[in-house]
Amino acid sequence: MASVHRDPRRKKGVWFCHFTRADGTRCVRSTGKHSRSEAQIVCQAIQQAETELGRGDLTRDRLTSILNETLYRLGETPIAAVTIGDWLSSWLEAKTHISPATRKGYQQAIREFLEFLGEKGPRRRLESIGERDIREFAARLRADGRSAATVTKLVRKFLSQAFEKARRLGRIRFNPVHAVSPEKHESARRGVFTPEQVAALVSSARNDWKGAILFAYSTGARLSDTANLRWSSLDPEHGVASFRERKTAHHSVVGLHSDFVDWLSAQSVPEDPESFVFPTLAGKRVNGDKGLGAQFDQIMSAAGIENRLIRQANAGKGRNLRALTFHSLRHTAVSAVFNSNVHRQIAAQLSGHKTGIIERYIHRDLEAIRAATKLIPRLPREGGEA
Repeated sequence: MASVHRDPRRKKGVWFCHFTRADGTRCVRSTGKHSRSEAQIVCQAIQQAETELGRGDLTRDRLTSILNETLYRLGETPIAAVTIGDWLSSWLEAKTHISPATRKGYQQAIREFLEFLGEKGPRRRLESIGERDIREFAARLRADGRSAATVTKLVRKFLSQAFEKARRLGRIRFNPVHAVSPEKHESARRGVFTPEQVAALVSSARNDWKGAILFAYSTGARLSDTANLRWSSLDPEHGVASFRERKTAHHSVVGLHSDFVDWLSAQSVPEDPESFVFPTLAGKRVNGDKGLGAQFDQIMSAAGIENRLIRQANAGKGRNLRALTFHSLRHTAVSAVFNSNVHRQIAAQLSGHKTGIIERYIHRDLEAIRAATKLIPRLPREGGEA
């Protein structure tokens, strides 16, 4: 039987619980209570848990029930059971300062993880998710044809953040993602376009696509940023363009290449500076059978550019990976700078990896950016001239 006692030398001290452990030994623990009646409630709960543990009847749910009953008797708020579905949902709602692309990635990771857990999975308690769940989820993603890079992004970059916040708040003891070994990335090297291939792309494209290809070839801008470029982002006087990247929300300052300037000079400048430079591409989705990426594939085909397959979808799951895409223009621009022995910092500025807007750049920085852009070869013209 459990009982409560207080140190007779301390009349106003806390009450101690004398109880029998599951192994039959006697033990004394402080109840933390100065009231005898409250101390008895705590002591009874301790003894009840030890008794059921000794019989082999104590489970996580039963222990939670004992604790909640005790809290109720003490006039305290019971422990709320947090489900993995509720936690992931509330965690995502709290992330307000993220880009739309990042939010979409978080949503994908959450959706696919809950689908993996099954119909009753979202109702599982947060603390019940363990290393085995994460490991098997990663294995499922790989079986579905996802690349190691995609698995790493969904699991270790996106999903892990939700568990890490739960750990910091004391909701769980450890982050189960950290117990899983990282994926080994396979070698699937993207290709780069030669100046001759870029010239062929420009020749095979419609006007807006001509300008978009020239801009991406000489700046390394992503497809979504290129398609939605505005005239207000262009500064021909300083020979640069300044825009906010959609993927990272960073400001990017890049040089204007002579080939793009030539195309630009042939265009009619609208009165509204917020007009799109490539109006037929602006606002269009990038992915999908009718997206901008698919349109660019058609331009490559018309230009007679062979595009080898470097990774094939698995049984219709995942997606095929080609060596050349619009993103390869980004690699082409940066590779041209690296191959010209330019300092990596300049190359990073050229490809938009540095933050900052035009007002933050001093004259020396602008000169460096323009100098880096000049190292990108001019495209061959008809007749073989550059």
